[in-house]
Amino acid sequence: MKPDDKRIWEKLSDNNDRWRKKRKGKEDFQTINAVIDGNTTKILSGLQSKGIIDAISGTIASGKESGVFLANLGPKGIVLCQDLSIESPIVIKIFRTSTLNFRSIEKYITGDIRFKKYSKKTRNLVKLWAEKEYRNLSRSHLAGVNVPKPILVKNNVLLMELIGEDGIPCQLLKVSSAEATQIMLKSILAQIKILYRKAGLIHADLSPYNILVKNSTPYLIDMSQSVITSHPKAEEFLERDLNNILYYFSTRGVNTPEAELIFDSIVNDELSSI
Repeated sequence: MKPDDKRIWEKLSDNNDRWRKKRKGKEDFQTINAVIDGNTTKILSGLQSKGIIDAISGTIASGKESGVFLANLGPKGIVLCQDLSIESPIVIKIFRTSTLNFRSIEKYITGDIRFKKYSKKTRNLVKLWAEKEYRNLSRSHLAGVNVPKPILVKNNVLLMELIGEDGIPCQLLKVSSAEATQIMLKSILAQIKILYRKAGLIHADLSPYNILVKNSTPYLIDMSQSVITSHPKAEEFLERDLNNILYYFSTRGVNTPEAELIFDSIVNDELSSI
């Protein structure tokens, strides 16, 4: 462990061990070092002091835009999550303030009537990106789409339900090869349709890397880029999502329908037709 990595972690300890991991793996510290800056530390410490969260208990993943962690709930967090039917541990998704740039996300923001006015400054964009995922998850959950329930968002920090069992995150579809079945494909296509018809959203980055599988049920995740169906590129994004999913299942030997037929069913047919 490098000294700098240790200091980054100890910023969160607030002179105690509440933010320390019992087992400090090298990858955990590298993830923290890359994701958590001074402002993020203040946000996490504030959530801790309010009793919303108690301690980060592990690292789930680290991507180009964010780091995803497991966290135990504090006393107020337990009460809050009881009302949402969410148990501890939960997920903390921390959006990186150093790597997000406007060019990479512009096409998902421009044209979305929910975000007509925004600043192109990096910190403001990261805040908007986190808020966008929170709002997309809320909208999707209310519509009956299988997504993690969002809890709250504070600047670049998003708290949400863990899709897992006994505190262990479920696997992505990409690494759950046994789940690449006709039934799973049908379930995912049905979720895409509910997302479109009831939530008025398109995922816009759907792939086997953005679908969790719990008890053979698909859950859509990573929805910052998701757009409303009136977005100028809505049809383009929907076609891309469908092609990604159909291609994945076809490479696993699953008989897949034509993308054009599924597209038409989602956009025009009755909700129950898939």
